[in-house]
Amino acid sequence: MIKIMNNIVIKMNKKYFVKKYGIDFYAKFKVEVGKKLDEIIPEVPDIGDSIFKLSYLMAIFFIAWYKVLEEMKISNEEIRLIIWAATENCLKKIPNLFIPVVKKIYLNPMIRKAESHTKKSEENNLPEYDWKIKYEKVDDNCFYLNTYECGIKKLCKKFDVEDMLLIMCRMDYLTSHYLKSGFERTKTLGDGDEVCNNKFFINGECEWSPEKGFAERK
Repeated sequence: MIKIMNNIVIKMNKKYFVKKYGIDFYAKFKVEVGKKLDEIIPEVPDIGDSIFKLSYLMAIFFIAWYKVLEEMKISNEEIRLIIWAATENCLKKIPNLFIPVVKKIYLNPMIRKAESHTKKSEENNLPEYDWKIKYEKVDDNCFYLNTYECGIKKLCKKFDVEDMLLIMCRMDYLTSHYLKSGFERTKTLGDGDEVCNNKFFINGECEWSPEKGFAERK
């Protein structure tokens, strides 16, 4: 599944990579990421049928991207822009007609299982690398999903790529922007805070403007 997701995202970004770096770079990058995933995947702890499984799998192949791009002498700042651009390019390809469907696929499983996941979090009855959360419904359009332990943060530490956290944490704003959802957060585990105080709006607006920085949008 991880390799399938990775191959889809890389192929969807072929034009981007070729235009920016050339066909030889793209070809080498694609091959090297495949090799890196062969090294990484056996070391990845399983989190079962978690509500965060999709985010977890995505983080795994982006860790491979990060490591390969570092080996190809790309700066950390540029790697950040590459991963954001690649994700943005994929989201932009979703036709407006299908955004509500994709939004349901993204949010509904999280909402449906959030209460039971909260209970398991309180009971410490989750795989080691799963997220520990507290879900609180505000109304039919809004909910809090406070996160106290994050699988992506644990993966980044395990594979010695903690600089990636700035990239991965801000993806929530990017995803929400293109799915026409609202998202707010003033604290994040990736920045050293004690919690990610996530506030989701199923329908709403979320600015994606990385050029403004993320001093307030954690």
